[in-house]
Amino acid sequence: MTLFGASLLPSLQSAYLRQQHQQQQQQYQQPHAPAAAPRLHSVPAAQPFGARRPQKHSHRLSPPQGRRVVDPIVPPVIFSEDGEEAVDLYNHLLRNRIIFIGQRITDVVATQTVASLLALESLNPDEEIRIYINTQGDLSGVLTAAGSGGAGSPYSVIAILDTIKTLRCPVATVGFGLVGGAAALVLAAGTKGRRYSMRNTRIMLQQPNGGAMGSADEVNIQAAELNRTLKVCYKFMSDFTGLPAERVEEECDRENFLSPEQARELGVIDGVVGDA
Repeated sequence: MTLFGASLLPSLQSAYLRQQHQQQQQQYQQPHAPAAAPRLHSVPAAQPFGARRPQKHSHRLSPPQGRRVVDPIVPPVIFSEDGEEAVDLYNHLLRNRIIFIGQRITDVVATQTVASLLALESLNPDEEIRIYINTQGDLSGVLTAAGSGGAGSPYSVIAILDTIKTLRCPVATVGFGLVGGAAALVLAAGTKGRRYSMRNTRIMLQQPNGGAMGSADEVNIQAAELNRTLKVCYKFMSDFTGLPAERVEEECDRENFLSPEQARELGVIDGVVGDA
């Protein structure tokens, strides 16, 4: 290396180091961008007690959506002859000793029916009571589910049958539409000679149905109770129709739809409304 090159090398190194130092100084001296401020949720101002909170229009239901899905059933009102007293339809019928059973016979329906029968008997123990029946009358024999929800209960039906047997006044039964299961027992429980159906009524006989759940011992207990309830219902039907127990069991073994003429032959009813 020449003398000129050896003397120039330290100056170049010092110049390079000086340039690197200046670049670092400039980088540190540049202003940094301010950090983003944390986003805070707005808190609504305090309102006086009882004041209504303003609602957003986007969440407001339109008039068709804001209405109830099913409007309540309001029975029609019947006025007396002088026009002063007004009662609803079912109270008017009850005053005329008429009871309607139009749904599955649950505990609530049985309680209302038994209370109406006892009240009408106390008012006049000699005048006839008429029961109009239109229900499929599902007989659910499960102990844990009997009478719950929409299913019928054999115990509720037996409560009505026992009450009818203790009444002093005659009880007339009239079936219309579909009368099945538990309702067929109530139809046949009327006073002999006062059990009727409309001309196109369908009457269905069936055995109590159900299921079992729980441990093996609990299933056996429920099955035994279901068999006992089955025999009680067959005993009622045998007493009402005069048929032997074996014939009743044969007729109720499966869902058995009957016409009014077939039901009259079996002794479930005594006549058809409208026949001479």
